[in-house]
Amino acid sequence: MPPTHHIDPITSLTVDRPAISPSRRSLLKGAAALAPMIAVGAAAAASASALSGFHDAAGLRMIDGSPWIHPDIRSVDFRFDTGGMVKTFPPSVRVTVPPSYESSPDRHYPVLVLLHGRGGFYQDWTNIGGVIEQTEKHEVIVVMPDGGAGSFYSNANFPLPGREAAWETFIMDQVLPFVHSNFRTRPEAMAIGGLSMGGWGALALGQRYWGHFRSVSSYSGPADCNPATVDGAAVAGAIWVCPGFDAEKYFGTSNLPGATWGHHPYPKIAKGYNPMDNIETYRGKRVFLRTGDGPWDDLFDGLHAHGDLLRQFEAKLGEIGADLIENVVHPNQRRFADALAAAGIDHEFALIEGATHEWGLWRDNLAEDLPGMMQVLNA
Repeated sequence: MPPTHHIDPITSLTVDRPAISPSRRSLLKGAAALAPMIAVGAAAAASASALSGFHDAAGLRMIDGSPWIHPDIRSVDFRFDTGGMVKTFPPSVRVTVPPSYESSPDRHYPVLVLLHGRGGFYQDWTNIGGVIEQTEKHEVIVVMPDGGAGSFYSNANFPLPGREAAWETFIMDQVLPFVHSNFRTRPEAMAIGGLSMGGWGALALGQRYWGHFRSVSSYSGPADCNPATVDGAAVAGAIWVCPGFDAEKYFGTSNLPGATWGHHPYPKIAKGYNPMDNIETYRGKRVFLRTGDGPWDDLFDGLHAHGDLLRQFEAKLGEIGADLIENVVHPNQRRFADALAAAGIDHEFALIEGATHEWGLWRDNLAEDLPGMMQVLNA
C-alpha cells in the first residue's frame, strides 16, 4: 500500500513517511528543518500567489488533491498518477521558485534538478538541504522529485509483475516536460545535482542525457560500479541490493534486490550508466565533485537495520570478491576525478577533511556549488 500521509510537526507540510523507528537521518531532519523557514520573508510568501493554473502534462495526472502550494517556502508539491510508469507508489515532486517569480511575470528561469539520497524523498532538499536559503540568493527554479528508496535513478529493468518502477523515465520524460509546461523555465539552461545515491544519479543521468544539462554535480556520490576495484564492487553491490529498501516506503508493492539490472552486479546495461565508463560525455560540461573523507554511513546503517538485506549484500559482495567496507565514496570519486583529469576534462573536485556522509556537508556543498552553476546556466 502507499505510504502513510501525515503532517510534519516541524514544517506543517504534508509528507509521506512509513511507520518505522526514527533513523539518524530523520533525527538530523528534525534538528535542521527550522533553518530554511527562518530565512523566508514576506517576499517569499507573496511569490507563491503566481503559482496557479497547473495542468496535467507528459502523462502525469495530479492526484490526492495536489497541487499543494506552500507560500512560506515559495514551493508547490504535486503527487502523480504516472500512467503506469511507476506502480510501486504514487510519486511526488516539489518545485521551488525564486523570490522574483511573481514580480517578473515575463521572466524565464534556469532549472536545477536536485536528487535525494537512498531512503530519502522529495522534500529532503528543502526541509534539510538549504534550498530555501539558497534560492533567496540565486534565481533558479529547483525541481526535487521522488526517486524511489533505492533506485539509483535507473529504471527497474527486472521488476516484479505489477511493480514497474521506471524512475529514470519518470524524471526525464515526465517530470521535466511537466515542469516546463507549468512553470516559466529555460529548458536550454538546466543543471542536475544530488547527494549520495542522488549524486550517482546526477552523474549517470547527466551523461546519459548529454544535451539536457550544462552542469552536473555530485555530493558524496559514487562514480564507478565496476567490480574491478574494492570500492567499485561495493557500489555494484549497493545498486544490486538497494531495491529491497523500497519496503521501507511501500511494503507490499516493493521490488527485490536485483530489480535494477538483474542478478549480475555489472551487466552490459550498467556500463551505460557508469560514469567511469563514459568519461568523454562530460567534456564541455561543468562537473562539480565533493566528498568527505569519512564513512559512507547512511547507506550501510540502513543495511544493518535490515538483517536479511545485509546478508544478501554480503553474499553478493562475496560473489564478486569484495568485503563490506566503510570508506567507499571518497576513493571512488577521487578515481573518477583522476580519470577526468587524465582525459583533460575540466572539473572541480575536493575532498573535505573531517567531513562525513551527512547533511551538514551537503548543505555546504550546495552553497559552494551554486555560484559557479549559475554562471554556467546564465552564460
